[in-house]
Amino acid sequence: MVAVTTPAGIFVKSPMCTRSFRLGWAGAAGLLAVLVLLAPAEAQTSTIAAQSGWGYGFQVQLWHYDPVARSNVIGDVKQAGFNWITEQMQWDAIELSPGNYDWTELDPIVNDANAAGLNIMLSFAHAPVFYRTPASGLMPGDPTTYGAFLGAVASRYAGKIQAYELWNEENLDREAGTGNVDPTTYLPLLETGYTNIKAADPNAMVLLGAPSPTSSDIPGSVIDDTTYLQQLYAINGGEVKGYFDVLSAHPSGFSNPPDCTPDMPFCSLSGAWNTDDSFFAFTRTSEYHDIMVQNGDSAKQIWFTEFGYCSNPTPPPGYEYCRYVTEDQQAEFLQTAYTMARNTPYVGAMFQWNLNFQMSVPQSDEKWGFGIVGADYSGRPAYGRLLGMPKP
Repeated sequence: MVAVTTPAGIFVKSPMCTRSFRLGWAGAAGLLAVLVLLAPAEAQTSTIAAQSGWGYGFQVQLWHYDPVARSNVIGDVKQAGFNWITEQMQWDAIELSPGNYDWTELDPIVNDANAAGLNIMLSFAHAPVFYRTPASGLMPGDPTTYGAFLGAVASRYAGKIQAYELWNEENLDREAGTGNVDPTTYLPLLETGYTNIKAADPNAMVLLGAPSPTSSDIPGSVIDDTTYLQQLYAINGGEVKGYFDVLSAHPSGFSNPPDCTPDMPFCSLSGAWNTDDSFFAFTRTSEYHDIMVQNGDSAKQIWFTEFGYCSNPTPPPGYEYCRYVTEDQQAEFLQTAYTMARNTPYVGAMFQWNLNFQMSVPQSDEKWGFGIVGADYSGRPAYGRLLGMPKP
């Protein structure tokens, strides 16, 4: 998820305003003068959720952003009153050769977010080519290499990164590799990752990588997410329970309001994407919880580490439902979803997908429609809704 550097600009916001204004460059001296006059991010913040309490998070894009653009995005998070950020990264963007790590991009992201008082969750996937084998797909042939990498990250940032989500949607071949979609290939990665992170930073939380919600079962390519979790728990009598602190979920709103259920398919705005439980975020997450209960693992929380609504009048193929969701509906549905998640006893956090990807991708990219801050730093209605939303 690497993006080109965003052209930097300085922006001025009122905490009660849903729009941002970006000022052009006025030369080095003028820039410094503006910087001196700007209030720090903390002073622009609305109601901030308790750092140790429920997690209000944004999925952000900061990789390859210059210091000013990075500061602006972090300021958007703080201004909205959110207390967590998460970013998905490519493992091979940091480990350039075995044991050779490049921290150039990650150091300022971690340090700037820490300085702003934000909690951080990171997710790393896709093994470097030099660790793959013909049979391992996008995972390493030797799982311990993943553990060693995560141990190096956790050692460097002990106390600065609060959580790690291990891998991403491993029930799909686009994330695990063709022919490699099987819980037996993921469990060793989870185990070595958990063990090495906890050895380096015992206080860091480890999240089981979220499966992608789907009803499909195609051997070697796709496994239904509830089936995948059931199969994962079945290995060695529930061995997996000892290797994660929180279960991740990546439900999506599609074109269904958040309080819509499979018993109410007529509530779909598009009249489609409503024929399976996987299209209904809270129904699907409750099914994850049922699986945890069945396996004696109900004491753990579920976090929505990706959740969003797409609003895009010209979406790419496969995301046609985006054109049926207006910007105002995107805003309304996101606020309702946060309220519902906050009131669900077993849910501990929700990360909105996504805050600022419009700064990094064109409208033809599927990630664009989920973004709630524009390329010019203007807030879509959803940003204003989440800024003003109570955060108990």
